[in-house]
Amino acid sequence: METNSHPEAAASNVKQGQYSPRKRKDTTPRVNPQLAVELVYQELKRVEVYTKRIEDATARKVQIDGKSLESAENRLKNVLADFERQGYRMKNGGY
Repeated sequence: METNSHPEAAASNVKQGQYSPRKRKDTTPRVNPQLAVELVYQELKRVEVYTKRIEDATARKVQIDGKSLESAENRLKNVLADFERQGYRMKNGGY
């Protein structure tokens, strides 16, 4: 006949060796709502400034590209005018 060496363990409703997790402390950081709003506002302003810089740079690039295109167009017109002059000279015996 077996005898239980721990009669109080047999009487408890928790089985021996059963894992019973301890309650965890609440480790959620406390946040000051006013500070959080200020930080979000600062980040939003930073993103707006960055976006504005990108838009300005893009506009300058488009402006530069427009000037470059205009310059190329003028060069082509000059080349075409030179060919027309040469053609006119050849046709009229200017050479």
